[in-house]
Amino acid sequence: RSRAKKPMSAETDPIATKNAIESSIEKLEKLSKQYSLSEAERDRRMRKLIAQVCDWVDSIDHVDAESKARAASWKGRAYSKLAEYTPEAEDFLTKAIKLEPALVEAWNSLGAEYWKKKDLKAAGDCFRGALEQKKNKVSLRKLSMVVRNHGDPKTYRKRVAESVDLAKKALVLDVKDGESWYVLGNAYMMQFFTSFSTDDLEGCLKAYETAEKSPIDSASKNPDLYYNRANVHKFYEQYQKAIDDYKKSRSLDPHLPAQDEIENIHRFVKKLSKLIATKNGIKAKRRLKLKELIPETSQIREAERREFVDLKQGPNKGSFLVGVVISPVTRTWDSPVSFIVMDKNTDMFVLSIYGVVSSLQSDLKMGDVIYINQPVLKQISVNEFKERVYPCVSVGNAANISVNGKPLPKKAFANPSVKVSTFSTSFAKESKVTQKAKSKMIS
Repeated sequence: RSRAKKPMSAETDPIATKNAIESSIEKLEKLSKQYSLSEAERDRRMRKLIAQVCDWVDSIDHVDAESKARAASWKGRAYSKLAEYTPEAEDFLTKAIKLEPALVEAWNSLGAEYWKKKDLKAAGDCFRGALEQKKNKVSLRKLSMVVRNHGDPKTYRKRVAESVDLAKKALVLDVKDGESWYVLGNAYMMQFFTSFSTDDLEGCLKAYETAEKSPIDSASKNPDLYYNRANVHKFYEQYQKAIDDYKKSRSLDPHLPAQDEIENIHRFVKKLSKLIATKNGIKAKRRLKLKELIPETSQIREAERREFVDLKQGPNKGSFLVGVVISPVTRTWDSPVSFIVMDKNTDMFVLSIYGVVSSLQSDLKMGDVIYINQPVLKQISVNEFKERVYPCVSVGNAANISVNGKPLPKKAFANPSVKVSTFSTSFAKESKVTQKAKSKMIS
């Protein structure tokens, strides 16, 4: 290996060399987030800079345990910026901590390396070790990631709550830190899958928004923020907002599958709008027979029956609809569970139900009478096909749905769980997802 040119003579100005080392490690961090580069090119550039850092470190005399620890820490931190686990990073950082346990940055970098190695217990021990030395935001937010991803599945709900708490503690130390806000948003995202409370999704969106606008370590250049937020918008059936965020994530990282998601939404909206416009292809005579299945009168306590045409945009508190199931709605993502429904006037609309299992689609049959309490009406469209619009009635609480006069059975309600394939992820950087790891768990 050729010797790198030093910024200044280490003998005459070792401080300049040390500053150059720290500056280069910062450059490595920035380079690790240049997603416009191919993974191979980014790795090549980073390894070239790491070799330079190691040469500079070797040019300095290390005479005592403290300076030897610092040297090992510099080398380990440099290697730890690579996307994949390296034994060099683990070895150097382990040596640094043994020589000087007070090196918080070494603890955090070693924890990140174990995370990449998928040794989450060791990663958690490192972040806790760093916190024993000094309370700091990096350890807190990385530990937030570890606790919700490692442990007994029976304690998952408790661990996710702890994850949210740790992310909040990181923000107490620096409320302007965008990376900490991003980690909190992810923690809220995962808590939603244990609570099914839209309060958690709203908390997620607010955290992402703050992360994007934060003056320190802003997440505005983090493609995963936009990708994850797009998935929240898609869950809410806010498809244009989802498309806008997918486009932002794609512009920052072309390797993310954002374009596939955009095309899926386009196809879905076009399909649904056509089915509603054509009455799902059901002829008038058949529609009249289905209409006869709907009772003329029906009651729900403290609610007044409405027909679809009487609904206003947004929540319709104190109202309920009655219709017949026409067909299930299929899509390439899981939530919500949707059906095409027809009311007494033979008007058709999409009904989306949150918090139920996907098997409900096969349990409900054509002609089943469905009662929809507290309906929320919205018109769904995307800019690409403005003429393709369809009406959607959503129900956030599945307890407001009954079928053939009976409430939904307990088995229809979704158990708290995590669909890990939906969201972008990262172990080491809490952001970037590689082509090989598109289906990992959210960080």
